[in-house]
Amino acid sequence: MTDPATPRYSVVLPAFVWFVIIVIGFMVRLDHAGASSFTRWLFLDPQSYETMLHFFKASSWSLTALLAHWARWAVGSCPAITFNGRLLLAGDTIKIGKEAEKMPAVKKLRQESSNNSKPEWINGHHFAFVGLVAGSIAKAFCVPLEGRIIEGKQGFETGGAAGDTSDTIVTRTLKLATAKAREIGRFCYIALDAYFSTGPAFRIVRESLDAEGKAWVHLITRAKDSYVGYYDRGERGRKRYTEKNKVQLTDICDFPELFESAEVMVKGEPRTIRYYCVDLIWRPIDALLRFVCVLDGEERYVLMSSDLELAAPEIIAIYNFRSKIEVMFFALKHIIGGFAYHFWTKALPAVKRAEKIDPAKLSDAARGKCVSTLEAVERFVNLASIALGLLQYLSLTWAAAIWKRYEGWVRTASSAFPSERIVQNVIQAEFFTTLGQAKAGKVPDCRTLQLILDDFPPLQLLNFRREMLNCI
Repeated sequence: MTDPATPRYSVVLPAFVWFVIIVIGFMVRLDHAGASSFTRWLFLDPQSYETMLHFFKASSWSLTALLAHWARWAVGSCPAITFNGRLLLAGDTIKIGKEAEKMPAVKKLRQESSNNSKPEWINGHHFAFVGLVAGSIAKAFCVPLEGRIIEGKQGFETGGAAGDTSDTIVTRTLKLATAKAREIGRFCYIALDAYFSTGPAFRIVRESLDAEGKAWVHLITRAKDSYVGYYDRGERGRKRYTEKNKVQLTDICDFPELFESAEVMVKGEPRTIRYYCVDLIWRPIDALLRFVCVLDGEERYVLMSSDLELAAPEIIAIYNFRSKIEVMFFALKHIIGGFAYHFWTKALPAVKRAEKIDPAKLSDAARGKCVSTLEAVERFVNLASIALGLLQYLSLTWAAAIWKRYEGWVRTASSAFPSERIVQNVIQAEFFTTLGQAKAGKVPDCRTLQLILDDFPPLQLLNFRREMLNCI
C-alpha cells in the first residue's frame, strides 16, 4: 500500500522532470521490457505509468528542439576529435526487427549483413543515425546525436502522397548529417561506408554551403570495386570521358611502386600502411574527387573524399573512425535497450502478413494517430541515445572516479577509459545502494521522484529549463 502522506507527482510533473526520469531510467533499469521497466526499477507509483506513456506523445515538448540542444551540448562538453578544424561525424543505418501488426512504418527489410545468424529478410523499422566522434585517437566513442526512421513513415506524414521519389535512404541520411552540422554551427567531416558512395550523396554535400560558399560537411567514404575515374585534361563534354583518360581505381593497387608509406591509427593502435593519392573526375557528379588507394597488409581498398585539400593519411584515419558507429549501435541496442519500444495504435487496420497498408486510404484522424505513434517511437529511441551519450561523456571525463567505484572484474582492460557498460554498472550500484539505505532496505513509493525534486528545487529547475532553451 502507498503511504497516504506520500505526494502524488504523476499528475503535476512537468515535461522536463519526466525527461530526467526517463533518461535516468535508461541508465539504471535492469531489463529492457519497454517503458514499464522505468516504473519497475525507479520504484515509481504504478498510477504514473499512463502519464509517463503520455509524455512520449505530448505536445508540450519538441524532439527536434531537444536534439538541437543536445547536439550543441555534446559538442561543447565532450572532447571532440577534429581534423583541419572540422568536427568528425559518423553515420549509418540500422534495421530493427518489429513484428507488431499495428505498429506504423513497419516494412519488409532486407539485411545485407554477412552475419549468418541474421535472417535475410525481416519486418521492422529502418533508422538512420548521425553521431559525434569524441575522445582520443587511442579511445573514441561515437556519441549519438540524432536518429530518425527513414523508411515507411513518409506516406503517413504526407497524407499518403508518394512525395519526392528521388529521396532515398542515402539522401535522407546525408540530409540529416548536413542539417546537424548547420544546427550546431560547425563544419564537419562525415565517415560513411561504401553504401553511401553515390552521386546523390556527394551532390548533397556539395550543395550544402554556408554564406561564404564553404561546405558544411565533407564526405569520406569507401569506393566500390567497380568505380572508375578520369584524369582532368581540360576537356569538356564527351571528350572528358574517354578510354584514354579513364582509370580503373582498383587497378592502381597493382602498381605498389607508386605508393607511399604512412603510420595511421587503426582501432587505437598505430599501423604502417601504404597509399597512393590522386584527384580524378568522377562522372556521377561531373567533378573532381580525391581518391586514396590503400594497401593494408593483404587488404586493398579505395577511399573517396569530397575535400580536395585533405591529406591522404588523414582521409584514411577519418574512415577508420567509421566503425565507432557500429559499436554505438551495439551499446544502444544491448546495453541501453534503446530499441525495446512497444508503441502501437488501433488506428491501423488489420491486414495479412503479406499485405501493405496504404496510408492514403486512412482517415485524417487515423493518420494523425499513426504520426503520433511514430513520434513516440523516435522520442523513445533518441532519449535512449541521450542516455548513452551521457554514459560516454562520464567515461571520457570521469574515468578515474568510475574505476574507483567499480567493484566488478574485467579480464582485459582495453584502455584507461571505462566502457559504457562499466559506467552503467557503477551508476546502477550507486543508485540502488542509495535507495536501499533510504529506509532500511525498503524503498517508499515515489522515492525516485522525491530525490530528483530534492536535487532540483523550483529555482534551480527553472534555471535549468531556461538553459534547455525552452526546447521541452
